[in-house]
Amino acid sequence: MIILFSMINRIACIIVFFSLSLQVHGNELIAIDTNKPRIPKIPIKKSDTVTVIKSKKNIVVTGTRNEVVQKDSPVRVEVISNEQVHTSAMVNIGDLLKEQNGIALSSNVRTGVQIMGLSADYTQILIDGQPMIGRVAGVLDLSRISVGNIERVEIVKGPMSSLYGSEALAGVINIITKKPEIGFKGSLFGQIIQKGAQEYRAELQYGSEKFDFSTFLNYKNSLPFTLEQSNKVYPYQGFTDYTVHTKMKWFAHNNLKIGADFRGFLSDSKGKFVESFFGQIASNTGSVVQKDIGSTISAEWTHGKARLSAQVYASSYGERYNFDSIQGSGSSIDDMSRNLLRSYLQYDVFWSEKNRFTFGTEYTIDDISGTRYPDKPSFRTFSGFMQWEGNPTSWISYALSARYVQNSAYKNPEFSVSEFAKSLINVINPKYSLNIKVTEHIRLNSSIGTGFKVPDFRQLYVQFSNRLGGAGYDLIGSRRLGFDLQPERSIAYDAGIIYDNQSLLLSDSKPVSVFFECRYFMNQLSNLIEFYFVKSDPVSNQSIYSYRNISRALTSGIDISTRWILPLSKTDNQSLGITLGYQYLDTKDLEVVDAIKKGIAGTVSASNGTFKPLTENEYGGLWFRSKHTGTIRLEYTNPEYDFSFNIRAQMIGRFGDEALDNNGPVISNRKVPDLDKEYIQGYTIINAAMSKEFDISDKQSTLMISIGINNALNSMNLQSIPNMIGRQLFVNSSIRL
Repeated sequence: MIILFSMINRIACIIVFFSLSLQVHGNELIAIDTNKPRIPKIPIKKSDTVTVIKSKKNIVVTGTRNEVVQKDSPVRVEVISNEQVHTSAMVNIGDLLKEQNGIALSSNVRTGVQIMGLSADYTQILIDGQPMIGRVAGVLDLSRISVGNIERVEIVKGPMSSLYGSEALAGVINIITKKPEIGFKGSLFGQIIQKGAQEYRAELQYGSEKFDFSTFLNYKNSLPFTLEQSNKVYPYQGFTDYTVHTKMKWFAHNNLKIGADFRGFLSDSKGKFVESFFGQIASNTGSVVQKDIGSTISAEWTHGKARLSAQVYASSYGERYNFDSIQGSGSSIDDMSRNLLRSYLQYDVFWSEKNRFTFGTEYTIDDISGTRYPDKPSFRTFSGFMQWEGNPTSWISYALSARYVQNSAYKNPEFSVSEFAKSLINVINPKYSLNIKVTEHIRLNSSIGTGFKVPDFRQLYVQFSNRLGGAGYDLIGSRRLGFDLQPERSIAYDAGIIYDNQSLLLSDSKPVSVFFECRYFMNQLSNLIEFYFVKSDPVSNQSIYSYRNISRALTSGIDISTRWILPLSKTDNQSLGITLGYQYLDTKDLEVVDAIKKGIAGTVSASNGTFKPLTENEYGGLWFRSKHTGTIRLEYTNPEYDFSFNIRAQMIGRFGDEALDNNGPVISNRKVPDLDKEYIQGYTIINAAMSKEFDISDKQSTLMISIGINNALNSMNLQSIPNMIGRQLFVNSSIRL
């Protein structure tokens, strides 16, 4: 540690020296031009910021933690725009994300996302750059995040541990909320939907040269209902949710900004409900209360060509279950409380117009308590990271980043001179990204990087006994069973080609907008943590589950997507948008693959005791992963009449469900999908929405009315996918003031 802090002090001295030497070059903004160096200088005035944002809507921040034009970003960033959010008429982030190519939703306990074959607990979810907490079974429930005040969603697929830390092994989803424009703005929204929550929200914004303020209020209320399938009745509890999000920013000086942010969420569910846990359907009558409060204080100071950003973020999450039945703990109450305090410092400095350096540190205090964690475990994490963004020519941009992490739960591996490369990767976790502009419309991008994930509280220390009707199991953290989990690590590669032409002339008509991308990715993982069945308790006869490391695993695949915007008329702006996406995913437990090749993987027949070896063709890879997924979106827009219509389809191929395993483990108590009856059959979800906007109050305000249908084909599998509840009709309206 002494050596590390000495290095940081030296780096800080170098930063100050270069920032002072660069200050003499003035405060003017560098124009964002594809024929010039493409790293925009740090804006120092609010008016500059507004000008840049308005003139270049495709500025992204998540890939490098700095502003950069999306097509020039060395780190590939996908964007869900406010327009797409608006026209889809979706009301929460979970519904919005499941229509994106290469993203699948997991739904065993809560609604989470699966990226590149990695489960929901490997993806970092941010709101305005701040991490969300409150994972249950490793999953953040995205259905609790409303889209009402969202400006855009930025998605980075692939390990981002070098910039964002442990939970970003699969990628990062950054939900960016709206920034106020000059003057007062406001909106009101209401939605009525079948078998779902009625939602109402209000938003108020004020912007000036010196001060910004915005507040967002959201209210959801859902009445209880029941569904029936295969002669079984599934009750769904009623709930009431409240969300408030308030932001303030003071432009104290041309080079100083001070901000404050508060977000609160409260959910109260009551009645009879069901919970699916790997095939076990638990039913109960009672209540569940969730509370999530987070607040940030930030400051940003620019001088010359350098910027210093500081933040203090505090968050508290709690949930309390009050069951009618007595649980394994001897009480009907089960609760959990988690508190997080994070301090963050980042310094950006331009070496020249072609190079930007970023240095940063983070320190996090993370505590948890409750009936599931009676001994109140606590983590302390220190991180130091750095990044070099280079733009040596107008057609090349790259980023090299690395992070050092010290976590109180684990000792860092010792540095070995004899195994320099391996120990260096274990200590600093680097990533390199490259973007090459071959022509004006063709780009090549690639990256290679490492990811890491320290086991969380749940995997190490949880102590939970479920005795709800229809289910009975114990979930015990690995350290409570006397063995330790190792941090997960990955090395990821990806490479892609993009063709992007916003004005392709195919005939004498208006130009066509065309986008095409093909991308290959591969993740080599070691010590991958999986949930598994340990044994049955001989006294209670309940199943005991815990967590273990898989020595080696592999996920790889291909993402293909294309988007066409076709003009339908020479005289107006009517257009038809067509978006297609497809992902092929291959996943493997490499220990199982090795055992298959050696002929030692297989099952024993219960009837005659004979050994049946497993073949490579029978092996279906990791559980809950679909080999084939796809998306389709067709959208018609008519700006003259302020009318739009879209229809979207999401295709999910079959995937193995461990609860359906029929023939037992193949090696070392490890079950795999190898029979057709162990798969959930594939399905298709079709959603559609139609919107019409009306001018009111002399065109100073607008009214939009939307009607639509979700899951038009009425796809349902309540036993295995309880949140896929069938067809829903909805109508919503919004007023912008």
